[in-house]
Amino acid sequence: MKKVDILGELATRSILLEVSTHPKPGLVTPFSSGAHRDMDFPLFLKSTAVLSQGFKEVSHFGYNYKGDINKMLPPLRKLGLDVEQRMFDVTNGVNTQKGLIFLFYLILGSSGYLLNKRKLSTKNISSTVSKITAGITEKELGSLKKSKKSLSKGENTFVKHGITGIRGEVEKGLPTVIETGLPEFKKAYEKTQDMNKSSLHALIAIMSKAEDTNIISRNGIDAYYDVQKKAGEITKVGGVLTTTGMMKIIDMGTDFLKLNISPGGAADLLSATLFFYFLEREI
Repeated sequence: MKKVDILGELATRSILLEVSTHPKPGLVTPFSSGAHRDMDFPLFLKSTAVLSQGFKEVSHFGYNYKGDINKMLPPLRKLGLDVEQRMFDVTNGVNTQKGLIFLFYLILGSSGYLLNKRKLSTKNISSTVSKITAGITEKELGSLKKSKKSLSKGENTFVKHGITGIRGEVEKGLPTVIETGLPEFKKAYEKTQDMNKSSLHALIAIMSKAEDTNIISRNGIDAYYDVQKKAGEITKVGGVLTTTGMMKIIDMGTDFLKLNISPGGAADLLSATLFFYFLEREI
């Protein structure tokens, strides 16, 4: 198998392992629909099957791309929109992984591009994603305060609170993944050799840092700050590596179900964390 084809495989594997991780507070797992009434584990598997087809295509697109890296975003978005439409067809209109498509098309487009140049690394993917999305926050969000058009959840969050969400994350080169998710996953896996525990540990750490507009749009800005604070406290006491940390994670899950909180943005960044972990070991 060509290395460029393995990129898509690793992305699909990462997403399947993320959705299989349990007990994730407020999120879909094999044993719970979390805070979602319109989603469950089988629906995510069906949706991920769609994405897996697109991942191969976008990896090859990046590999064969000969243009200016600063002009890669529009064609990447066009490819992503095609897969997004198929996702909605399969899920009957439920938005399971729209944000994930945006995130992984940037990562895989960059990965394919760098693989061709023999410069593939976590650091270089980070900087390439940043170059591809340079100016995206100002361009897409900067003028919204004067706009009268109907705004998306992420756009509304920026207008009200100045939080840039996934756009800010990719423009900065995925710092929550590179500086928090990946080191915390590696630390936990070194101690436990357990993929599920390590993924859960990384998720909580990511929640303490991520600008998760999913939480804000569902529950408001105060809930968002509260989630960050509690996730930070859990990480500080050791996360899944301590009994206290695990008890706090279970309690957080109970609270999230009561309050209808779903840290979907953090879940996407966990998938990206797993991708980088596998990439560093297998390509």
